[in-house]
Amino acid sequence: MTNPRRDVAMDLDPAKVPRDWYSNDAFMTTFMNALSLLFPEGERSFVDSVKQLRHVVTDPQLVENVAGFIGQEAMHAREHRAFNELLVTQGFTGVQKVEARMRRGIDRSRRRLSKKSQLAMTCALEHFTAILAEQLLSDERLRDEFHPEVLPLWLWHALEESEHKAVAFDVYRAAGGGYAHRALWMLLTTVMFFAGQAATHVEMMASRGILFQPWRWLPGVVHMWLWPGYLTRLVPAYLSYFRPSFHPSDRDNRALVARWRDDLFGADGVLRGQLRAVA
Repeated sequence: MTNPRRDVAMDLDPAKVPRDWYSNDAFMTTFMNALSLLFPEGERSFVDSVKQLRHVVTDPQLVENVAGFIGQEAMHAREHRAFNELLVTQGFTGVQKVEARMRRGIDRSRRRLSKKSQLAMTCALEHFTAILAEQLLSDERLRDEFHPEVLPLWLWHALEESEHKAVAFDVYRAAGGGYAHRALWMLLTTVMFFAGQAATHVEMMASRGILFQPWRWLPGVVHMWLWPGYLTRLVPAYLSYFRPSFHPSDRDNRALVARWRDDLFGADGVLRGQLRAVA
């Protein structure tokens, strides 16, 4: 199977995870925590959108890849939900409220949108996760900003997002999805994603008491957008999605994936001890 389902149990110890686990910075940490809060319900919606149209898939390899995609996303949702519960122990009590808001939004989309449009949204968000994952796996300076207790969770997630980055897109094409439709949904999804992440980030900053202390978060804005500008550096990869001929595997990251499969799950892999089963 191209993208195996790995039953990984991170079992993070709250006592070992500092409150500001990213770059020892409250703004940057709450930014990443806000992303994690969106993952469990987001991953569920990805799985549902693919399941709704997997009956159109006839290629045996893609059938196998869809099964792996579903398994991997289920594991991501489980482990990020556990990470989000850790945030409660650190004082953020709004986890359930954020997840409930996400769930309501996803349920509205499911009622109002066609199955193909739901899948187009998943394709767009999978492109986001793929380019973020590639950046984390390829940029040592970025990895150094993560606390070592938390880094393995994000590396494992990044590896598997890289492994299955083309699955939703391939199902979309098998279902007859076209360019104009997916490009439109990338634009709409971009707005919705950043709005949802920003709203959650604001809530987390407010809970930390830094929302109205710009001197606490302006350095983080500079860090993300100017120097080193991790988000700015993703713009070309993001825009590549709007090429009519785009396909996720245009960005050949097979060597990067092979390296991290070995580093994380090889004989001496750092997550070998947390790996309970592979399917």
